[in-house]
Amino acid sequence: AVLPRGPGGMPAFDLLLLGFGPDGHVCSLFPDHPSLGDDSGSWVLPIWDSPKPPAERMTLSMAAVNSASRVILVGAGASKKFIVRDAFAPGGNTNTNNKTTTNNNNSNVSRLPCRRAVGAMPAVARPTWVLDPAAAALLSQNSSEYEMRKL
Repeated sequence: AVLPRGPGGMPAFDLLLLGFGPDGHVCSLFPDHPSLGDDSGSWVLPIWDSPKPPAERMTLSMAAVNSASRVILVGAGASKKFIVRDAFAPGGNTNTNNKTTTNNNNSNVSRLPCRRAVGAMPAVARPTWVLDPAAAALLSQNSSEYEMRKL
């Protein structure tokens, strides 16, 4: 079978289920790493200098991630609570050193791969987040930015 292709030749995934790291990385796309801004049109990228071991990896590009109709991000544990807070902050709270520094500069938002992984469905244009209570601990229970449901 041939993988269906979407606009720009990217694979047409129906769904991507991705974990994310405490630094906000998805796949092997790390904050501030050059691969995050890759615009080569490739959907698979080699990583030769990953900031976390192993140094050499293969990853989907952000363009490939965002060609998926839907993206689901899954995170568990207290180590994820600060990056979850940062990803949901209006304008992007991008200080991952356990401090609050809200900045309305969209370039700060774009440095968080978990915030950029939104999928391609125009009506949705944001991922579904599945979090345990520890990872969601710093999120407000009442926000117009998201809907929180207990499973």
